[in-house]
Amino acid sequence: MLLLCISLLLTGCPTTQSLPWNSKEDLQIALSDIELQEIKALETIFLLKLRVVNPNDTAIKIRSLKCELKINGEPFASGISDESQTIPPFGTISVPVIVYTSKFAIVGSVIEILQKDVQQYGGRPEEPLNYELNGQLHLGEDGKEVFPYQVMGKIVLNREG
Repeated sequence: MLLLCISLLLTGCPTTQSLPWNSKEDLQIALSDIELQEIKALETIFLLKLRVVNPNDTAIKIRSLKCELKINGEPFASGISDESQTIPPFGTISVPVIVYTSKFAIVGSVIEILQKDVQQYGGRPEEPLNYELNGQLHLGEDGKEVFPYQVMGKIVLNREG
């Protein structure tokens, strides 16, 4: 099995969506990190970290979240988290979520990346990958207030031999 050491540099536009209640400003969400956690026979597990910013003067409780990650427009991984956290007024938190992808999605993505590198750049990884992260935050004590989000950006791959 070919192992690639990939470090990720994430660039993206944080999203702002309307909160389900009257707030002065909406939450801002950005993908801040992706970490490989485990490789199994038929799936690979990643830890995503979402940066959530609360620009309001009242605390907001996150009860749970779900997300789906697309790479270059193709479904790549999905997951949920039931870790409750509270974003302080005018504060930010990092929300971890475990996502799962099938071995077939990983293999297909790696082959596509390597083919593009060889064809377009003589093997040098120059072109960043586009990502899209969609999901919902469930807010409040009971999680019944739903806050949808969409985050888009680029992942720059740095391969070390």
